[in-house]
Amino acid sequence: MVATSACSGKTDSGKPGTDIGISTDSSPKRYELKSGIVHYEMSQTMGMKTQETLYFDDYGRKEARESITEANIMGIRTREHKMTITNGDYVINFDIEKSTNGKDETSREATRTNIKEFRQMAMAMGSMMDPVELKKNMDYREEGTETIAGVTGTKFSVSLDKGQSAERVYGVLYKNISMKSQMGPIQIKATKIEENVAVPASKFEVPAGYTIKDVNLQEEMDKASAAGAEK
Repeated sequence: MVATSACSGKTDSGKPGTDIGISTDSSPKRYELKSGIVHYEMSQTMGMKTQETLYFDDYGRKEARESITEANIMGIRTREHKMTITNGDYVINFDIEKSTNGKDETSREATRTNIKEFRQMAMAMGSMMDPVELKKNMDYREEGTETIAGVTGTKFSVSLDKGQSAERVYGVLYKNISMKSQMGPIQIKATKIEENVAVPASKFEVPAGYTIKDVNLQEEMDKASAAGAEK
């Protein structure tokens, strides 16, 4: 989920080490490990190279995804170093570094989105669905095990469209953590996992000097829908 800085909303001044949300024990656990760091191999597509690292704590109630993307397309060199943090009911996005042909274009603005209502809606819908029927409708298959980065996880494949069962998404989960995912030629694969390690608190905080802008996701979705209807 990505929120853009073009969205309207309330703006707050950045403070050193600003935590964006509060994770509680009442929130569901996402992973079966209390904390960890997962390093993924560099992916390449259409002239772009991306390196990603996943940090999580409190069984995934706090999560940060750090990505570095570099590209050189038709002589235009770009570099983007981004962070996406999920903490409690909030998702926040900001650039650590952004440049084009060596020119610094980094914004010191972070966008924060409250996803509580959408999470509750998804949980309510999920509780109304029979798991067997859900797997059947999505053509979900477990396909044994596979060892990735020294750990053994469950292989699976899924087709989101039963009419196109040959077009499948493949993956490997280890304690609910994605170790490998593949859709067509695009593959993301873990190279190393550090289990139950101390993750720096700074990974879940907005750096000093950033302004935080709150984004109303429902309003932005309504705007996008209205714009699409006008075309």
